[in-house]
Amino acid sequence: MALRIYNSLTKKKEEFVPLEKGKVKMYVCGPTVYDEPHIGHLRSAYVFDVIRRYLEYCKYKVTFVRNVTDVDDKIIEKAKESSSSDLIEEAKKVTQKYYDAYKADLTKLGIKEPTTEPFATRHIEDMIFLIQKLLEKGAAYQSGGDVYYSVQAFGSYGKLSNQKKDSMLEHVRIDANEKKKDPLDFALWKKAKEDEPAWDSPWGKGRPGWHLECSAMSMKYLGSIFDIHGGGLDLVFPHHENEIAQSEAVTGSAFVRYWVHHGLVTVNNQKMSKSLKNYVTLSDCVRNDPEKIEDLKFLFLKTHYSAPLDYSEKEMAMVRSIRNNFKFFIDEAKSITEKLPERAEFTSVNKEIISLTANFIKAMDDDFNTPQMIAEMHKKMHAARQVHDDRLILAVSNTIRERFHILGVNFDVGVCDINQIENAIKKREEAKENKDYKTADAIRKEYLDKGIEFIDRPTGTTWRKR
Repeated sequence: MALRIYNSLTKKKEEFVPLEKGKVKMYVCGPTVYDEPHIGHLRSAYVFDVIRRYLEYCKYKVTFVRNVTDVDDKIIEKAKESSSSDLIEEAKKVTQKYYDAYKADLTKLGIKEPTTEPFATRHIEDMIFLIQKLLEKGAAYQSGGDVYYSVQAFGSYGKLSNQKKDSMLEHVRIDANEKKKDPLDFALWKKAKEDEPAWDSPWGKGRPGWHLECSAMSMKYLGSIFDIHGGGLDLVFPHHENEIAQSEAVTGSAFVRYWVHHGLVTVNNQKMSKSLKNYVTLSDCVRNDPEKIEDLKFLFLKTHYSAPLDYSEKEMAMVRSIRNNFKFFIDEAKSITEKLPERAEFTSVNKEIISLTANFIKAMDDDFNTPQMIAEMHKKMHAARQVHDDRLILAVSNTIRERFHILGVNFDVGVCDINQIENAIKKREEAKENKDYKTADAIRKEYLDKGIEFIDRPTGTTWRKR
């Protein structure tokens, strides 16, 4: 079975065929750095990290570009809150502060660094060049120091969101001060306002429009057409719709082959927002418990990336239970590693591992179906436990561990002091040999109180976390 991806543009799953054999070019809309990152931002980063990791597992060489929007109305508004006399310098401080916070959270989650991380303010010349091309082709016009894209010039405008004009207008902010030919037209270049960040251009001082930034940066690093463009469902319109319009108007050809959009995060079934005071950051979620970082990854994996995800303490407790099932199984397997015969027969075990790997690939090839992947891993883990075969437990455990590691999940966080446990098992066995059952029982109870259960097998004593 070949990898199939749901394409938001065609509204169906399609076999993934990259433009260049063995290589994948992928662009993901990154953060607008004006406030603390929240778990919605982190879900986006993790979703595309998982997709990238799986593509690399499939032996693709992935060029992964994730941008940073560091000039925007929201950034300027945030800078104004400080009442600084130098708004330009304050805007730089705002972007640096929240960029650092975003990157720190990604590091805690173990998100891989992008191949390239372009900042909007470092690509102004590329954006100006793109605007000039659009003006030359009659797809843009000047108006009072601003430059607008004319949606009338793009016959297939709306093909991504599949909306009619009336529906589109409901999502567009109409400013009485703007001089547009059509309410759907959007800014490519905004005339500078007093004391705000601005750059020189053929149309006077100003700054680029948000939609233009991603077109300029993606085409600079990936070419005029590339394989995958990702982002949240909230970006389909108008952001990604506008990216398509301006990019394809310049090149005259397709912009992106596969559009991938993830669902949004709610909190206790309510939209996450500051006004509702349900804005959850990584610190709110983790609360100095490093294992909760892994729990959060499981929460993301448990729901298909395209579906909405609800965050609640109840959901976090549920995924902790699911993750612990795997973690305890892996811990149990660690304790039997050195107890197997040196030349154990693994033929039947190998068949199980091949099956487990095949099921992992089958699930992930089905539009990165991580909930199905988890179900397959759990099924094999349960079957291995039922057989009571140490070789099978060890092999299945190692395979499960490796498959989750591919997706960035770490089971070693909060791991027990294995040497200490092994020494306790050794002392208990010595006590039993000396018929000192009181001491043996005391050791067993001591560790049982710590959540560690000793399991006596014909090959020796193993352990697992309860």
